[in-house]
Amino acid sequence: MRFRVSAVEAPLVVQFEPSGMEYDLDPGDHLDVEWPPVPDGEVAGDVVYAPGMVTVAERGPGHSRAWNSDGVEVTT
Repeated sequence: MRFRVSAVEAPLVVQFEPSGMEYDLDPGDHLDVEWPPVPDGEVAGDVVYAPGMVTVAERGPGHSRAWNSDGVEVTT
């Protein structure tokens, strides 16, 4: 599964769990996130929003991958 996390009107911190890595996004920036495949009926992860922060948490095996708005893969 691939999805985008965007900072639209204000800065946003994107935190990845379980690694704890954090990325600061300025308005207009985004991260494209990809979770590894999981068997049918299972959930790959969770996205939790709080003001100024989004947490991307993996549930399944493997690690998520993410690319910044320049298309460069970042470590999660």
